[in-house]
Amino acid sequence: MKEKLDKYIKQHSLFKKEDKLLLAISGGADSVALAYLLEALKYNFCLGHCNFGLRGKESDNDEVFVKNLAKKLNVECVTKNFDTQNISTKNKVSIQMAARDLRYQWFEELRLKLDCNFIVTAHHRDDDIETFFINLLRGTGIKGMLGIHPKKGNVIRPLLFARKNEIYDFLKENKIEYREDSSNKEEKYIRNKIRLQLIPLLEDINPSIKETITKEMGYLNDVFRIYEDQIEGKRKLFMAGDNGDDLHTIRISSLRGLKDMNEVKIYLYEFLKPFGFSDVNAIIKGFSSQSGKKFFSKTHQLLIDRELVFITKINQEISLECEIEDTAEEMIYPVKMGFSKSDDKTIINDSDIAQFDFDKLKFPLILRKWKNGDKFMPLGMKQFKKLSDFFIDEKFTLIEKQQQWLLCSGGDIMWVIGSRIDERFKISENTKKVYIVQLLKESNV
Repeated sequence: MKEKLDKYIKQHSLFKKEDKLLLAISGGADSVALAYLLEALKYNFCLGHCNFGLRGKESDNDEVFVKNLAKKLNVECVTKNFDTQNISTKNKVSIQMAARDLRYQWFEELRLKLDCNFIVTAHHRDDDIETFFINLLRGTGIKGMLGIHPKKGNVIRPLLFARKNEIYDFLKENKIEYREDSSNKEEKYIRNKIRLQLIPLLEDINPSIKETITKEMGYLNDVFRIYEDQIEGKRKLFMAGDNGDDLHTIRISSLRGLKDMNEVKIYLYEFLKPFGFSDVNAIIKGFSSQSGKKFFSKTHQLLIDRELVFITKINQEISLECEIEDTAEEMIYPVKMGFSKSDDKTIINDSDIAQFDFDKLKFPLILRKWKNGDKFMPLGMKQFKKLSDFFIDEKFTLIEKQQQWLLCSGGDIMWVIGSRIDERFKISENTKKVYIVQLLKESNV
């Protein structure tokens, strides 16, 4: 096992002996095995452990185990506790997604703090196969079928050559202790369902299914390289502007010269994906509309002007403003929202839904970012409050403040989106028609 790891690291040029590594360690079989292997190969590494607090005493015992392991291996160890459940609820994401984001964010912070070159994780070949099926079920396209990369940015996965049973054999042969995560047996998680149900079923049909999937991923990687070469060739022909440029252009006539509409969609999707655009159907429809049609992603603006598509970065110093007419039913960029009208004056207790007295509104409404000096009258109050003070009272983080959008009517703030409406626009017993705005959020699989 040691020799295989050494060969894999050198074959893929993952890291060097002089590099300092931060090993993400849970206390489970995979990361413990990798710790002992790195120690045997005389690599310079330290340990980072996340206690997500999801399994009570079991999670705390994992932390104690990792600290004792660090003493045994004579390496530095840093641990951190997270209130994962509350963060998951607050951000409206799954527990797994919350834990993943917290883990990688903290590991990167720790990597910089400890002056490490790379973060090392213990993903192995079985993880690779499970990820293939997860992405297949989610529908991520060819790229999602390529498996886990051994090196992506500062994150290294040197155990991808090994199967899970090889890791267990290594631990057993060397009488190495590790922790078992009881949640790995809970079939409510998609990865566990694939590991415990789907793969055994497929192995009944094809006992070599894991080897077959590994080979198929290899073929797909080769196909994807050819696909990327083709996309890059057309990108150079159709598109002007390099990665470092603030302005990119695409000549629409070049796209129209392609064989069929499917080709147009594929190439345009790949050209625009780096800028955060995915709804190519709407953009293609915009080719036939009047000049000046605009689309927005989180970072860029796309403008269709006659025979050219212009893509520019959104100037963060100037608030992006969008107009919303009273006939609008949905907005996709820059905030995904739905609009409707109703005669029902029943109050909806949901922070993602705002109800207004339609007759008090002046259209078009304006969607914009907040700026210094903004003030409004929070629901329930009879006097104005500076938005900056409101953020402090509501304990907004700096990131939340930077990302905050406002919906305005006639120059007045009517909704601090997702947080509070303005007292002046609320519905009352005299309201004849209710205007409803709903913040639409992407689902998490």
